[in-house]
Amino acid sequence: MEISIHYPLKPLNQTAAALMAAAVIELFPGALIVDGQGTPDRFFYDFVFPFEFQSDFLTMIEERMRLMIREKREVRHLEMMPANAASMMMHRGQTLAAQLLEDINRAVVDICQIGDLALYSREPHLTQLQIPFFKLLEGYSLDLSGQKITRIVGAATLEKHVLKEIAKQPKPSSRSHLKQISESCLLMPLSEAGVWMWCPRGEALRQGMIAFWREEHLKENFSFVSSPVSLIEGGHEENLTEAHKECFFWQVTPRLAEISLVSSSEIPSLALGLLSSKAYFADRAHLFCPDEKLLEECISSLRFILKIPKIFQFEYEIVLCVSRLGTQKARAKAVALLRQALESLDISYSVEKEDRIGVLASIEIHIPDALGRRWTGPSLSVPEAAMPLGKGSMLIRSTFSSLERMLALLLEQKEGWLPLWLVPEQVRILVATSKTDSYARQVCKVLRSEGIRVTVESGKGPLKGRLYEAMTEKVPYVILLGEREEMAAVLTVRAYGESKEQTLSLDEFCMRLKSEMRSETSELTN
Repeated sequence: MEISIHYPLKPLNQTAAALMAAAVIELFPGALIVDGQGTPDRFFYDFVFPFEFQSDFLTMIEERMRLMIREKREVRHLEMMPANAASMMMHRGQTLAAQLLEDINRAVVDICQIGDLALYSREPHLTQLQIPFFKLLEGYSLDLSGQKITRIVGAATLEKHVLKEIAKQPKPSSRSHLKQISESCLLMPLSEAGVWMWCPRGEALRQGMIAFWREEHLKENFSFVSSPVSLIEGGHEENLTEAHKECFFWQVTPRLAEISLVSSSEIPSLALGLLSSKAYFADRAHLFCPDEKLLEECISSLRFILKIPKIFQFEYEIVLCVSRLGTQKARAKAVALLRQALESLDISYSVEKEDRIGVLASIEIHIPDALGRRWTGPSLSVPEAAMPLGKGSMLIRSTFSSLERMLALLLEQKEGWLPLWLVPEQVRILVATSKTDSYARQVCKVLRSEGIRVTVESGKGPLKGRLYEAMTEKVPYVILLGEREEMAAVLTVRAYGESKEQTLSLDEFCMRLKSEMRSETSELTN
């Protein structure tokens, strides 16, 4: 069932974002604009200030925004070639905005002009500065590859009570994946912008994601391959499709799957972090089938990708993306196929016109981040390039889109707490004194025999400090063991999201963990 998704606050937030950028440059002429936008929930802009940003600047910026509204500053929208827009930004001293425009591969871009300030506009804003209610919620720093960026976040609404509710929600800074990966020691940025390294804890997590992916594809009789994508010119996702087609033609292997390190076809913004990195691990599965089996395979693959956001407990939307690529006949056929699959499963979806390289049409699961931006997760696509006559048809399927992006969205939606079945360290045992080491080893042995991933820490230092460190690193369960626990043959357990400890027997604790993991993964067996 096709539905229309409307975001009534998005144009309002887009206008508020542009207005805030204009206010900042008026107040602080030395500030550089990086990038920003309005989303269905909030607005934000990233800046580089020539001084330390202070929290009381937010009040000054708000006041200047209100002044600009009262003065009814003129808002104009101009269409310009990216190179010309970049020259204009450079002339005005906005070097970072100019660099962003230089990297845009598009015929024209929309420039929003408020008074004397011109801004690159990702989407059209309101033509008038009419924003009934708005508030700047926070300003916080992002230290990326040695460059300190300040992100200012606000919200604009039509009703005051809605604004108050938004202000009560967790701040985007607390949910930022950039903060979470730093605190949890999962990944680190390398000197080259947009390139990330998986640290030991992060690599254990990545291997867990790959193991999950492999297990689910083995259930559907996929064969795994490894393409030398990095050696192919560009090293992009579409090179995987070409490699898999060649493999099919030579070996007639109808189901091929791969996770490979690829490079982005777009120049990523530094502040996007893992959501749009320069190099990332992409998963792709290609299904080759007779034309008469195409709908059947499409429905089966659709069922599969719909399990993914449920098992990860994501908020999400289902979108049918229609490209402008290919012939009208081929595009209409692809759209009709995907519509039929969606409607056969009675799935509500919206339709968007969005080009994807090498794709005629796709079903995408869009997942919001902490700022309300929607990102592509699992997807099912019909490729632009037709198969040779007599070779049947091909579908392209992705479970994660990119492992880095999936992790970022998980961290932002769950405020850093990963699902118990996925997290590499499910339990950490903290030993109060060396006298309890033997008991801790016994508990650890039993937990590992039950398939639970556990570590033991009998290091020095106050127990309270070590507990705080475990909570900061988002370890789901922490067991505190001392002489009292050993004498009573019990465990003192601190669970994630809880402020008090519980006393449980070892059997009770094992049953709790197993029950939680069964509940989390039940979607895969439905």
